[in-house]
Amino acid sequence: MPRLLFIDDDPEIRSLYNCFLQDLSSVTTCEDGQQAMALLQDDQNFDVIVCDYRMPVKNGGDVWNFVQQRNLNIPFVLFTSQTLTDLPEFDDSFHNSGNVWLQKPASPDKLLRIIHDLSKSEHS
Repeated sequence: MPRLLFIDDDPEIRSLYNCFLQDLSSVTTCEDGQQAMALLQDDQNFDVIVCDYRMPVKNGGDVWNFVQQRNLNIPFVLFTSQTLTDLPEFDDSFHNSGNVWLQKPASPDKLLRIIHDLSKSEHS
């Protein structure tokens, strides 16, 4: 069962995706980037990180930079309504590392397939 870190400031989105994903993965949720980075300081044992971009306290770019600076090698799904061209911190290195940008809204099934594929490739 993949271990997932799901980061989004919207409690309804966290709740919806947690309900859907919890039977198929072990889900830890955080409400902002600061909370996620504090958690990742002590626990890097996640198979996939799913992260919103626009959050009031440390955004998805801050979390991405944190993961990169520490060489955590955890697949990263940027789950946002914004396009990648609007987010300069997500350059070619984001895609070249096997990470995924997923446009909101997206079906829980689609997100689950991505998580499954990323966690499988991480363990192969």
